[in-house]
Amino acid sequence: MVTKVYFKEIMNEMGMEFFAQKIKELRDSRGLSTRLMGEIIGVSHVAISYYENQKREPTLSVMESYSKYFNVTLDELCGMNRR
Repeated sequence: MVTKVYFKEIMNEMGMEFFAQKIKELRDSRGLSTRLMGEIIGVSHVAISYYENQKREPTLSVMESYSKYFNVTLDELCGMNRR
């Protein structure tokens, strides 16, 4: 289970760049708009844009929503499997 402290460490270590690229790639692969993606995971389309452009760091609950929707692990979303 990922804790908030561990999540922050992951995001600090791996940076937002990989996460931002990965969520955009996943969203685009499904043909989803930022508006629809926001509705699916429960945030605004502006928040989705901010995540994808590295202007805002997502919360752990947002990351978990992405993980569940796209059926990927949090490690995959953060690039931890690239080590």
